[in-house]
Amino acid sequence: MNLLKGIIDDKTLRVLSVFMNNPDEFYHINKVSLASKVSLATTFRIMNMLSKNEIIEYKKISKFKIYKLSDSERTKKLRKIL
Repeated sequence: MNLLKGIIDDKTLRVLSVFMNNPDEFYHINKVSLASKVSLATTFRIMNMLSKNEIIEYKKISKFKIYKLSDSERTKKLRKIL
């Protein structure tokens, strides 16, 4: 993690670490925001970026989205780094 602090901003690392600590768990954006201690708006932007880069995925249930760490090659490589 210390290696990436100069490359990736601290808030992105905190949001990402929530997913890395429990890769099989689904999260609502509010839970991620609280766990990472990042504002809701910033968490929303970070999660959109992570979703576009296929690091996290989401399921839409009614009007809610729940997020989970993706099971892709990118994510596996990222987990090795972190």
